[in-house]
Amino acid sequence: MSLTTLRRVAQCGLTRNIVPSTSSGLACPIRHALIRFFCPATSYAYQRRGNSEQKITVSPERQEYCRIVRLWTTAIENGVRPNAVSYDTMLKVIASYGLFDLTVKIFEDMLKMKVGDKQQGLNYVLESAAADPSLEAKAFKMFEEHGCSWNEITYQHILEALARRENVEMAVQVLSEMFEKGITPNVQSIQTVICLAAQMGMPQFAMEMAIKAERFPGVNTDQANVVQKAWDYIRRTRCPPTEPLCVEILNTAARHGLPELARSVLEYLQESSQEIQEHHLAAVIGSYAVAGQIRDAYLALDLFKDHRVKFLPESVSGLVEVIDRSSETLDNAWDVLTQLPRPVNIEAVNTTIEAATNLSDMQRAIGIYKELPDLEVSPDAQTFDILLGGCLSISHAELGERLYQDMLSNQIRPTLQTYSRLILLALTQETYESAFSRLEEIKGRNMIPPQRVYEALVQRCVEEGDPRAELALEDMEICGYRVSTGLRDYLLKSQKKQDTANEAMAWVKSVSS
Repeated sequence: MSLTTLRRVAQCGLTRNIVPSTSSGLACPIRHALIRFFCPATSYAYQRRGNSEQKITVSPERQEYCRIVRLWTTAIENGVRPNAVSYDTMLKVIASYGLFDLTVKIFEDMLKMKVGDKQQGLNYVLESAAADPSLEAKAFKMFEEHGCSWNEITYQHILEALARRENVEMAVQVLSEMFEKGITPNVQSIQTVICLAAQMGMPQFAMEMAIKAERFPGVNTDQANVVQKAWDYIRRTRCPPTEPLCVEILNTAARHGLPELARSVLEYLQESSQEIQEHHLAAVIGSYAVAGQIRDAYLALDLFKDHRVKFLPESVSGLVEVIDRSSETLDNAWDVLTQLPRPVNIEAVNTTIEAATNLSDMQRAIGIYKELPDLEVSPDAQTFDILLGGCLSISHAELGERLYQDMLSNQIRPTLQTYSRLILLALTQETYESAFSRLEEIKGRNMIPPQRVYEALVQRCVEEGDPRAELALEDMEICGYRVSTGLRDYLLKSQKKQDTANEAMAWVKSVSS
């Protein structure tokens, strides 16, 4: 706020003349704490270093603040009583410089004058304490003393203070606490945590936060049309964007269904001789999927082969999410798939099968699998792993075993996921001996069984009173796994049940005798 603006505010009646009063003792403290240090007549000030004073330059912005402070103190000395707006302005200025004691004095004077917003004033006090945890504790105590709870601005200042201390773990915890209390973070809070995570070498988490933030009411971290215009401007001016920036734009294109933007970014990466990576192509496919262009999304899968990029199952997660929305979207995807040029990309087929299994439509999934010869494509390990996952979802071990035999007859080498799902399938049946034989097969192939497989084995053995539960736990330890909290709780609960049963039996025997 400039001097001219402040004067205009006064002229509009935001401050009023009163009889000179000595009730407010702020003029002297402010003059000593601020004017002498921050507000010299010249453009420099003196900073004490030990027993000497060193001249430092005062920025134009600081000089502007100093003019406001000088005007305010002069007004008080001339008998002008500050109103709510005046107090708010001064608290904002003083707090921004981290002057805790003075901020507290102004806040207390504001309460004594019975003007202003107590909640907002306390937030300013907290802001002024950001650089010192001990002062921050005093500010929190003031909230309790005045009976004020924390609002979104309070949390904003807390997060900003944590960002200054580079405490990303605590910042995430505070953000979670806001949601638990039903307080929606404001834009500044979200941006603070995202920027902190990025600065602390956690780009994946930062990006996930940015994606989730789009669903928060009142928070908008990227406008698709703005991004599109910015990209067009960059291309026109030939200003070279960095690869991380290109990734952000690709992710925006994927979220909002902008395939033209995604392809434009991909073309730029090629033109600038940058290595095309999996996450680049996944975003392109996702952009086609969200835009409803399923055929183009299927055809874009060929980009992995064109650029010699390894395909990952999660590369088509966006496409799967679009297809498995309903039986109708699955039908539409299947119609599109059957009209693709032969041979059809196996990844396109696997994507459609996965969507069917997600809908628990194993009949459709098996039907697509049987149509592979017509599509002029052969199944791969991922095809069978997806189908086995579908069998697991409906506990159909017999179908899973038939698919496993098909896999072997096609001379496809089973993966760790194949064996894991076969074991989990066996554990859903009344007889589960094959689970242990599959476990030995994994070991025989020098693979390490996943922890979830061991935990499932232990739980089933405990349920059946099978002593092999102890052997499975020993195997877990040999593999370097720790017993998870969930399994530990399960074992403790089972032990309590057993102890209760033993006590009951002992009581029955004592009564009978």
